[in-house]
Amino acid sequence: MDDLREIRTVLAKPEPSPEVVARRRRQLHAAMSGRAPRRRARLLLVPVAAAAVAAAVVVAVARPGGPPPAVTTARDVLLVAATTAERTPEGSGTYWHITVTVGSRPPSEYWYRRDGQFWIKGKGLKGEGKLFRFTTKSQPFIVGPLRMSFDELRGLPVDEDALYTRLRSAIADGDVRTSAGAPSESDLDGFTVETLVSLVSEAPVSPQVRAAAYRALASRPGVTDLGETDDGRRLRIPMHGGDREVVVDPETARVRNTPVWAPLTGGLAFTTTGEGATIDAEWTDELPAE
Repeated sequence: MDDLREIRTVLAKPEPSPEVVARRRRQLHAAMSGRAPRRRARLLLVPVAAAAVAAAVVVAVARPGGPPPAVTTARDVLLVAATTAERTPEGSGTYWHITVTVGSRPPSEYWYRRDGQFWIKGKGLKGEGKLFRFTTKSQPFIVGPLRMSFDELRGLPVDEDALYTRLRSAIADGDVRTSAGAPSESDLDGFTVETLVSLVSEAPVSPQVRAAAYRALASRPGVTDLGETDDGRRLRIPMHGGDREVVVDPETARVRNTPVWAPLTGGLAFTTTGEGATIDAEWTDELPAE
């Protein structure tokens, strides 16, 4: 059946057994079937390009009398997000435009050129709501504790294991320090996960690299699903400095209404008002008028 092949593609790498496929279908159905009517309508009205992903999320009802479905795992959520990311057209343009919206407040916006030059606009930022250009020399993008050029970001591995290894090795070889000195093995793992979160949050990587980052997160121990929200799934993710809650929408493969994210300015960002931040990013050829 087409839907069964789709589930195999979305939920497993390598291909799972039929029993695992059936169990994950029941899990995702149980998790998604409890949404409010408005949320279910969104699933029914997905664009044609996302229909395959929706088919993987909204799956057949378990047979009457069968065993109760298990709780959806964080791995399931992240693997669905990975497939969404891989199938979402990237677009093109001169500037990588990032919009960060917290609650009902005006958004903060960032426009990055491939050489690292960037512009910002938003209350509380330089320029106080007016477009402001940083006139410093070209600089690399900051992802987690790493500084990477645009070409280095675009050249990251599209295999999740190779991606994790590449990032961890770069952090180990770089000038990264903690309060205790050189990072420990657990520090390196935490920094690497933080970098993966940056790749899925704001970094101008290809859809294939973003998908690999989601799959690498799915394979990390301690990543836990905390349940449904109006904007996605709440996930507890171990990073450097402790566990953090990040909200991922598997339908868009974006970080939405989340209290924690990893911006291109480096490190982690947190909301302080109890409201979550929604991150949108796309290529554009336009800068707003100053």
